[in-house]
Amino acid sequence: MTSQEIIQKILAENQGVSEEQILKKLQDERARTGGLLGDETLLRLIAAKYGVEVQQNTICNSGNLATNRLFAGLNDVTVEGRLIAIYPVRTFEGEKPGKYATLMIADNQGTLRVVLWNEKADLVESGELVIGQVIRVLHGYTREDRCGKVELHLGGKSGVKVEPREKTGAYPTIERFASRIGSLTSASGTVHVSGTVKEIFGLTTFTRNDSSDGSVMRFTLSDDSGTVTAVAWNEKATELKKTLKANSRLQLINVRVKDAQNGTLEIHIDQNTYTNIDGPI
Repeated sequence: MTSQEIIQKILAENQGVSEEQILKKLQDERARTGGLLGDETLLRLIAAKYGVEVQQNTICNSGNLATNRLFAGLNDVTVEGRLIAIYPVRTFEGEKPGKYATLMIADNQGTLRVVLWNEKADLVESGELVIGQVIRVLHGYTREDRCGKVELHLGGKSGVKVEPREKTGAYPTIERFASRIGSLTSASGTVHVSGTVKEIFGLTTFTRNDSSDGSVMRFTLSDDSGTVTAVAWNEKATELKKTLKANSRLQLINVRVKDAQNGTLEIHIDQNTYTNIDGPI
């Protein structure tokens, strides 16, 4: 179902709810999840809170697909790749409360975000999944995220299988998909980068417009093509303040390239960014 179809289904089954209320909840969920999930997925969460069951699309493909062959609307997808990022489990409330976790995997064609719902997120909480493993993701379904990229979701009938260690050589590390710092432009958008930490600046706190507290930390990251200023925000700033050291090797998955006020470029690190310190995966 499309986002608008989900909204109409919620309205049809909840007479006292307006479209404006749903859109406001959607806006709130976007802010809460920090862009980790697309609008269609967020609306499915909202629908569940209203007790509305949303059917999956009926297009199916049960083959073992490469990441570059995926498109939104598939219902029975199996993909294999190297696990390159694991994000913390998040919870949501409502009539049907639950939780989810997100992963990033890489095969020889590209990278793919994988979303694990409810009991599937237990694989992250238990520590069963570890960076560098090759995993096979079974019987998932595809959706588009907010940027139009395809992501794979795992529900009740889905599964994750950890493959033997000897298969790791068949899949690349994140280094293969990392952008060279010297090649970054303001049009690069979201990228993966890897380099050596140079100068680290102190953590700064500030007050937002809504009177809540925030924090930011800056440091420089270099590879053999150039140097860029990295800007870490809020919980990522606090995390890196505790763990980051000069001359550390740092990998960043999903950083945003932005113009700085002084005319140079910066890379921004937020809750969508996965960080790996001291060495390649």
